[in-house]
Amino acid sequence: MITIRKLKTLKRETRLRKIISILQSYEVILRAGRTVDLPYLGAIGALLLEEEGLPPRLQERLRHLSPGYGQQELLRLCNATRHDLLVWLGAEPADWDFLVPETGALDRKRRTVFPVTLYLDDVRSPFNVGSIFRCADAFGVSRVLLSESSPLPSHPRARRASMGCWEIVPWEVVSPAQLENEENLFAMETGGTPLEQFSFPERGTLIVGSEELGVRPELIALAERRRGRVSVPLFGVKASLNVAQALSVVLYRWSLALSV
Repeated sequence: MITIRKLKTLKRETRLRKIISILQSYEVILRAGRTVDLPYLGAIGALLLEEEGLPPRLQERLRHLSPGYGQQELLRLCNATRHDLLVWLGAEPADWDFLVPETGALDRKRRTVFPVTLYLDDVRSPFNVGSIFRCADAFGVSRVLLSESSPLPSHPRARRASMGCWEIVPWEVVSPAQLENEENLFAMETGGTPLEQFSFPERGTLIVGSEELGVRPELIALAERRRGRVSVPLFGVKASLNVAQALSVVLYRWSLALSV
């Protein structure tokens, strides 16, 4: 660990970002149930209090960044201090910056897997692709198929958003024509059967469409000849959801039906 003396020699922004990194490493240690160097943590707090222009809330947190707390309280204090520092620096975290309890490799054996397949029909955003993989892992999807125009889950932004799930859920790139033989096929699209009335199959493939254009017409037609389309009822003025958000609602309902 870098010494306090060395931290003092660093340029201001470099020093603050280094401290943010130290706090994050301490969170990992505390989550694992191990102890941290409390005097060093207190010295970090004292060093930060020397910075000019600190917001009052951050100053208050730093005064408490010292021995005298249990591990869970200290974990939350480190986490809150780190995020306050990020905001102060104008670098609020993206979703992939948040820590998760699992700090090692994800264990495929812990997954409950249902006979559920997703087909991503020209989903354009790498972030959405990654978020969809995270939803797929959470709700027991067995595999994800991607159209040729969808970003690969190995794309840097997709990888970050997936939080490692792109390596857990099997995937491959296939053309829309390869869905012709799928019997239990349906689409998540507007104008369909409301979610609470839809009869989910025991196994099947769900088509998820483009953020801008939705599911392509030929796949809508194919879905209508199979199981139809499912829609999430909405009540807001915007009357729309991000594709990954909508998918999580549908997958929850489908997984619930399969786990009964």
